[in-house]
Amino acid sequence: MQKLINKRRERGLSQADMAFKLGFEQSQYCRRENGKTKISKKEWSLMAKILETTLEDIYAPQDGIYVINNETTNGNFGNNNNTSNLYSGLVIEIMKKYIVKLEKEIQHLKKEK
Repeated sequence: MQKLINKRRERGLSQADMAFKLGFEQSQYCRRENGKTKISKKEWSLMAKILETTLEDIYAPQDGIYVINNETTNGNFGNNNNTSNLYSGLVIEIMKKYIVKLEKEIQHLKKEK
């Protein structure tokens, strides 16, 4: 979420500003920004548009994997090929990071054993 927060601040927008532009209450937006509420694919896309940036500039999963409305599991990202390619590339990068994380965890567990 830090990339989203940084970009929002860079654009001089408060949480209340973003909430208003998204049609949320400020508290609803705050829960999304704090990771307490999942952000849908549509919301990510709208936030990128509001911030006049790309999804890649505001989206960075912290655990190496993040499911956007369960759509990353089957690759169904709508009819827009550009959006589909963007998400496909993002999913691949996320999975690579997750694999590296799992490999490190395996090595750690082997050392403990």
